[in-house]
Amino acid sequence: MKLDELPQDVVLLFETAPGWNEVGGPELLTTKNHKGRGCCILFAGNPEGVFIKTADLDTLRWEPYPAGLVGAWFGESDLTNCKDADLIKSLDLSWRESDDYGKKWSAKWQGFITASSDGNVTFYGETAESLTVTIEGNEIIRLSEEQPPELNKTQGTIQMVKGKRYSIEVIYSHDGQFEGYLKVEWSWDGQEKTAIGHENLTHTIKQKEFWGWQSQDYVFNSDDFHIVPVKNVIVVDEPGRFSAWPANNGVWIWGDEIVVGFEHCYYRYSKNGHSRDNDKPQLKYLARSLDGGETWTIEDPDNYVDDDDTVTDCKGDIDFTHPGFAMRCGDDKFWVSYTRGKTWEGPYRIPDFGGKEMTSRTDYIVNGPKDCLFFFSAKEPQVQAGLQDRAFCARTTDGGKTFNFVSWMTDNIEVRSVMTATCRISENELVSAMRRRHDVRRKGLPDRSGNWIDVYRSDDNGRSWRLLSKVAETDRGKRNGNPPSLVRLKDGRLCVAYGYRSEPYGIRAKISADNGKTWGKEILLRKDGANWDIGYCRMVRRSDGKLVTIYYFSTEKNPEQHIAATIWDPNLVETK
Repeated sequence: MKLDELPQDVVLLFETAPGWNEVGGPELLTTKNHKGRGCCILFAGNPEGVFIKTADLDTLRWEPYPAGLVGAWFGESDLTNCKDADLIKSLDLSWRESDDYGKKWSAKWQGFITASSDGNVTFYGETAESLTVTIEGNEIIRLSEEQPPELNKTQGTIQMVKGKRYSIEVIYSHDGQFEGYLKVEWSWDGQEKTAIGHENLTHTIKQKEFWGWQSQDYVFNSDDFHIVPVKNVIVVDEPGRFSAWPANNGVWIWGDEIVVGFEHCYYRYSKNGHSRDNDKPQLKYLARSLDGGETWTIEDPDNYVDDDDTVTDCKGDIDFTHPGFAMRCGDDKFWVSYTRGKTWEGPYRIPDFGGKEMTSRTDYIVNGPKDCLFFFSAKEPQVQAGLQDRAFCARTTDGGKTFNFVSWMTDNIEVRSVMTATCRISENELVSAMRRRHDVRRKGLPDRSGNWIDVYRSDDNGRSWRLLSKVAETDRGKRNGNPPSLVRLKDGRLCVAYGYRSEPYGIRAKISADNGKTWGKEILLRKDGANWDIGYCRMVRRSDGKLVTIYYFSTEKNPEQHIAATIWDPNLVETK
């Protein structure tokens, strides 16, 4: 259907972003001034219908009711402890341990089932757990492992009219092993029972919004991004291993010698969680490049993280300006190296600043031999997010012997702030990019979550901070987002890189020409990720001005998470 074929009085709800995610606010237009706009939802005429943007931006595909049944899954078997919105497009489902639902959980899905023929339709249910199917308010199937078999209702019959939609609700309760399944089939008079086709299951926009389901449909448009030449290299890739999270560790550079930290685990596939085997060792290693990120070797240096967890107080003898200096922070401990990461001293204690539970990563700015600014984080119960962190600034002026709390970096306590990446702009000016998350709580329903990157600015060396700008979304609200990496370019511009955990999964960046007040169009470094479990960038600038963006990644051809780097030239990106 062409837009010009629509009636002139039809009102369309257009969105400025791809997909049909309501975040950011919609814009009402009529068909008279639609040219050049994005996809839309039709509210006039049929309030339940959806227009889906196709590759031809002037063509819309009419989808009266989105496919599948929508609902949520819960962390307990009695529909309590709501975890997340969910969509199913079949009533023949099975679950394994790798799906990460656990041994005790439940789910409810709602929508409509469309009859394929006229007459009496019999529905058949099967499960090893508990299953209830209700159609038009009538309980058709009830199966429960807790009641005698003779009390189970394995099938039920209703009369249906071909092409008519009937409301349906499916409730599944799981309380046993990791594995589980449910199957619902149907048959007409005198016919064999068959699977219910995916085309027979639909839901409404109102139901989607009620449950907070966010469509993963996405039409990629290269015009939305800067596309630059890149060189992708492997940093760490060992068969059977899960290597990840450079942002949790750190990166250091001396000329064109680069060292990056990462976590080295054993691989075990997981659909919803990290694909690591938690029953096997999880080690902290370093990777080193002597040629600006072109080639890499793996190192397990002496006295590095987890080698010896005996924490001591620092005596105050740290020289932050030593030419081989590197420092790694983690929660309430830190380590220092004077050998470019080949050997380490510590761990030294980071104070709790009045009883705080520290959640820090590595972010610091050296002011002098004994003077250093640290950008930490601590657990804050008032944060409304799955993980509750709040970023703050601290300082030592006596070589690490004592630390002084300087300031909280954010005022909106309810929003998570963590994993800062900070640059010095001038003698007194600092700019810090940070990871944000906010979950809008809804009793008995999935949270409405947002994940993004903000930039804050201090004009007084960290004593106070103000919000400067929002850089970018890091997913469409489903996967806890991603932290930023911030680098100042040779020409003074700022560059932020981050992983994007919604389709298309990949690595992105943005550049600011005004010290973080505004940001240019997204730079697409990679869009070939196999799933959401990617990112956590660290980034450095080489002597030739090119950037080396380091992250963990997974592709269809190389599904086991590995460490990769993208080498690219920010000078090829024009900013106004």
